[in-house]
Amino acid sequence: MRTFYIFKINKELSTLLSDRPYTLYKTLESIYLMDKENISMGKELLEKVTVQIDTLAYNKLIYEMNKDNDFYMKIGNSHRVFNKYRIEETNILVKRTHILMTTNVLVKNIHSFLPTNDLFVCDFQNRDYFWLSKLVSC
Repeated sequence: MRTFYIFKINKELSTLLSDRPYTLYKTLESIYLMDKENISMGKELLEKVTVQIDTLAYNKLIYEMNKDNDFYMKIGNSHRVFNKYRIEETNILVKRTHILMTTNVLVKNIHSFLPTNDLFVCDFQNRDYFWLSKLVSC
């Protein structure tokens, strides 16, 4: 299972760093690795880099993209795909600051669960990162 943190990046930084995702990843990683004593500073930095996610709109989008999947279910802000035949398990939790996704499907399949506009995906454990829109265009 891989854990992806998906952030909606503010327009200015998205434009500025679209060709330099490593810089954006290192900024988000430094927030992720910050000590709990500096949580207020991390929150301020995160607010400057990202845009709050409209949870209602994103929940609706994710639902619309997956509602025809027989293995999909939604409870509140939580979405789940569990296909025991293909051994596929994906959990998506929509939060105001980010979307948390745990999955065992291939990375290239993430776009089938989420809209692609200005979303930056980070897997801090495996040091993987990418723009979701660029993944789709590959």
